[in-house]
Amino acid sequence: MSSLILRHVWAAIAGVAAAMPCQAVADLPQRYVVTQLEHPEANGVKTLVPFDLNDAGRITGFAFHGYGLDLTRQPFFWESGTPYLVPVDWDYTEAHQLSSDGTAFGIDDTADTIIHIDTAGTTPVASGTFGPYAEITHVTDTGYVLGNDANDGFVWHQAIGSVRFSSLSGGSAPAYAADINNAGTVIGTSDFNDGGSSRAMLWQGQELIDPAPTASGATRGIAIDDQDRLVLAHAPNGFWPGGGAHHIHLAPLDQDGVELGTPAKTILEAFNLEVLANDDGVIAGCWNTADDEPRLFMTSPDGLDATELVIPPYMISIGLDGMSDTGMAFGRFLDADYVTFGFVATAQDGVQLLGHRLIGAPPLAFYGVARDANASGAMIISWAHNYNYSHWALIEPALPGDVDGSGTVDVTDLLDLIAAWGPQPADPLCGPDLNLDGVVGVDDLLEVLDAFMLNP
Repeated sequence: MSSLILRHVWAAIAGVAAAMPCQAVADLPQRYVVTQLEHPEANGVKTLVPFDLNDAGRITGFAFHGYGLDLTRQPFFWESGTPYLVPVDWDYTEAHQLSSDGTAFGIDDTADTIIHIDTAGTTPVASGTFGPYAEITHVTDTGYVLGNDANDGFVWHQAIGSVRFSSLSGGSAPAYAADINNAGTVIGTSDFNDGGSSRAMLWQGQELIDPAPTASGATRGIAIDDQDRLVLAHAPNGFWPGGGAHHIHLAPLDQDGVELGTPAKTILEAFNLEVLANDDGVIAGCWNTADDEPRLFMTSPDGLDATELVIPPYMISIGLDGMSDTGMAFGRFLDADYVTFGFVATAQDGVQLLGHRLIGAPPLAFYGVARDANASGAMIISWAHNYNYSHWALIEPALPGDVDGSGTVDVTDLLDLIAAWGPQPADPLCGPDLNLDGVVGVDDLLEVLDAFMLNP
């Protein structure tokens, strides 16, 4: 039966191809297959809230279930499509970041402890006083755990115990922790919320120091990589919501701190500037102009070549949410109707909206805003306003030629493509229009055929 179908499909293909000029297959935008992150125990009203996704595809976070006084949070792992709930004795326990071995670290807010988490349970490693917004943000391969309690940073390692940075500055001001490398060097910002006097801070196991004390005005620490290069933002007139010059630097650290030198990027008038960087020194920054025009720049890995990327003209605001190890930034736009659109971007490929690249997903109210991404391009996304606990998903790059997102390229993909031949109306879901050019045509057909012939 399948061979008969295939003969009809090849006949249709031959007729269509003869009527249209042959074109080479172009480099195609990425498309994604969607897996909703849900727990099968519907009676428990369990919803999975993911925080971290590693390169092996493992996810951790917490299961949110119950209402009112019965509300609880319980750590989970997700692997190969299966959720594993972690048994706990407490009521408010969250996993936040994965270790290199696939275990996790998080916060137990009921017992005020940093916890190590595996599938068998949780182990307290350090106690302290944590508020409701405490979060583990980084776990290094060398065992350092970094986090923030609101804007007050802390670090833990088995060899040194727990250190809260506000205690190192006399307890007078919190010190926000932005990043840590494998050597345990932390970069962050003291007085982060004070745009006029905030200063970059550096911690190397002793006191907090200012890595750029001669820089006038205000500075902020953004990131540090394993080559001891610091990403710093410098605002001579302060980090106000708008106005004034802002300089972004990638500078090597030595025993005397850093020499800022020539900025990787200078922005003369920036409203709501945000800057991120990854461990390879790729920097992304976004801001709004005085005319409510969103702007986005990204640099090459050496931090020297900054490129401003083209943004869809109907957007009025922009925000950055993260940067992958491969140099992909992700964030969200707001259009003139106050609808949110998630996006990904690289310096080489520019900006791509996520909501139009998801195969077979339900309509997305929040258009696929990413929380984390791994080296293979998979992401965990939210599609409900304000990261609603009920709507999270894993999205993974689709195979070339996979029209329906089934994970295989077969006769069904060919039939679906032929049935949709011609102009493809704009739609929040993608399918037969594999290159997203608004037409199901020869380029799409050739991609399916190439994949089909490789895996008949």
